[in-house]
Amino acid sequence: MYLIAAGSAVILYPKFINSIEVMNKTSWFPVWLPNPQSWIMAMILAIPAYFGATVIFAFEFWRYSLVGGLLVITGNGGGGLLFFFIVSVGALLLALIWFSILAGAYSFLLKFLWSNSPQWLRLPKFSLLVIRDFGILVLSILPIVGIFTIYTLFITGLKQSLTDFRTPKLSYDVFLLRFWWLWFISAAYLYNFFMRKRSIVIK
Repeated sequence: MYLIAAGSAVILYPKFINSIEVMNKTSWFPVWLPNPQSWIMAMILAIPAYFGATVIFAFEFWRYSLVGGLLVITGNGGGGLLFFFIVSVGALLLALIWFSILAGAYSFLLKFLWSNSPQWLRLPKFSLLVIRDFGILVLSILPIVGIFTIYTLFITGLKQSLTDFRTPKLSYDVFLLRFWWLWFISAAYLYNFFMRKRSIVIK
């Protein structure tokens, strides 16, 4: 499905590239909003994040990290703390591995379609891909994790025990799919922040 979505992106985005670069240089666009390129980059990142289901692994990383933190705060750590630490790190590694596999599949698709693919379609260096794009993918889930935490700890009136919280019955679609727009907006703002910081460093 990721390859199909990537192929669709190849068809849809080329006409916007020049106009995006022009809009980024205009002064009429509000400073407090991410520039057009940030929204496009967030849209492209949504392909491996949601169509590729990488957000599931990233969500598990935050969820188990949160539970481990609660165990420390409540003093109920014991052997369970090590378990949640291992699972959270494992989920993050799985997310990175899966993200890298999807990126590799995308690169293979480009080589299959073009002998010399357009520059704007090419992926950045692996280091930038991990630090920037994968980092933004993971960090953008934090607002959804915040809603998940508030719902579980406060709206439910703490009726769920810590044991139930470790393996909540709440399905992924309630949070990851219903609040996808929070992830998308967060990703756009993070891309915008990264590009602004990079432009300052270059200057």
